[in-house]
Amino acid sequence: MIAFEQVSKRYAGGSAALENLSFRVAAGEMVFVTGHSGAGKSTLLKLVGLLERPSGGAVTVAGRNLRQVRRRGVAAHRRGIGMVFQDHRLLMDRSVQANVELPLVVSGQAAAERSRRARAALEKVGLGGMEQRLPTRLSAGEQQRVGIARAIVARPSVLLADEPTGNLDPQLAVEIMQLFADIQTLGATVLVASHDLFLIKRMRKRVLVLDHGRLVDDVPASEVAA
Repeated sequence: MIAFEQVSKRYAGGSAALENLSFRVAAGEMVFVTGHSGAGKSTLLKLVGLLERPSGGAVTVAGRNLRQVRRRGVAAHRRGIGMVFQDHRLLMDRSVQANVELPLVVSGQAAAERSRRARAALEKVGLGGMEQRLPTRLSAGEQQRVGIARAIVARPSVLLADEPTGNLDPQLAVEIMQLFADIQTLGATVLVASHDLFLIKRMRKRVLVLDHGRLVDDVPASEVAA
């Protein structure tokens, strides 16, 4: 589903975020990306979501080299990808349901279908019955669940999560990670950037370890110590 072939990313001024990165992620696989702050975790996810372009090498998603995706095709590419961020990025003056429906509004879904899918997504993340609440009335953990519901409402084939538990207490963090595992069982390919080694060990999934933009270890799930 995802392949990096000798991928590098350099920013203005010459600073290198990624250097000659190569790995593959199978369809339906859940993989953690970890490493120190500034190791390149977020940049890696941004390349998959076409929020950034590589300076060198090839990023392939679902068999398509992203270099071939021009500006007009970026939106279509992102419709197949769900993104979850640490800071939720919710619209605080709109209801929970309206926030979750946003990707469906962009893709032109009819109102009845948007409502049905949004309610189903909220049920899946344990927020059934909260559709009309404002995000300001929710806890941090509930707000993060709204963000996850919004990311999965369009049924993406790839789900990217960038430090999704960074602002949560340990118990909530475990619950959020389990949600990602549940989404994986439905067939999505899940890529999670996290520095929380406790959570990563608990989940027992494959781990890619970055150090100053380089892949220094690729640990299969069977070798992740609980």
